[in-house]
Order: sequence, then C-alpha cells, then structure tokens
Amino acid sequence: MKTHVVTCLSLAALGLLGAAPAEAVGRAEVRYIDPTTFTDAGFGNLERERTQRQLTEHIDRLAQRLPSGQVLRVDITDVDLAGEVDAFSFHRVRVMGEVPDAPRLSLRFELLDGTQVLARGEEQLSDMSYLARRSGLRPSEPLPYESRMLKAWFSERFGQHASDAR
Repeated sequence: MKTHVVTCLSLAALGLLGAAPAEAVGRAEVRYIDPTTFTDAGFGNLERERTQRQLTEHIDRLAQRLPSGQVLRVDITDVDLAGEVDAFSFHRVRVMGEVPDAPRLSLRFELLDGTQVLARGEEQLSDMSYLARRSGLRPSEPLPYESRMLKAWFSERFGQHASDAR
C-alpha cells in the first residue's frame, strides 16, 4: 500500500503572519492512502495532485479552529468528486448529475491534544443532495461541494473542540 503524505501547518501556527490572532491555532496532518486507487480524484496525475492539495488546504483551514496544541490527523482512503468527467469532451469537462455523482470522501481521523486522543473514528462522508442545497456553497472556492461537506463534518464532529472565532 502506497501512502502519499502531506503535512500542513498554517502560517499562523508557524508564527509567520504578523497579524496572527493572539490565540494560537490547531493544525492538521493529512495523508492520502494509495491515491492512485481513488474512485474519482480527477483525471490524470496533475489533477489528482491538485485535488489532494485543495482538500489538504481546506482541512488545514478547518483545523485552525482547534485550540492550540491540538492536531487533527486525517487519512483519506477514497475520494469521489462531485459530478463525472465527460469522457467524450476534449477538455475533460466535469458534469454534475444526480445521486450517483454525489461527492464522497472516506477517511480515518484522530484528534490529539499532545499525546491524549480526544476523538478517533472512520467516516464515509457524502452529500446526496449536493445540487439541491445552496446554503454554505461557495462556487468560487475550489471543490465547493467537497469543501461544504468537510465543513459540515468538521462542525458536527469537532464543534465542542473548535473555536467559533473563525
């Protein structure tokens, strides 16, 4: 089994932003387990890598809501992006459809505070009504449907651990 590792540290957590808030922030560590076998993370290596980078950036932004010292470790085991790539399109256009095209993510996670495990689990995230709901959707954001799904999961799963400040 191949593992692609991407570790994220927010600029604020590294202290590289002069205007960083006084309170420290949590961070994320994201790994992609055998990404070449993902259901649909994009067409080709470049698009798969871009998808991984965008998902990692989104998870990192969410983890910044956690208190200082907390680390959210996420192993992504499958990605199925919203829509499907039109096989007959020269430009590989992604077409949105109904239920079979809903975004899905499979992952394992651990929320740590130092060496103490605060939460641990395995999740199958999906948003079957991704086209019917417009709330929380930011179409200009990369991977808007997947980002909304991750944000809802994070709020539900870690709301008691996360700050509402961001």
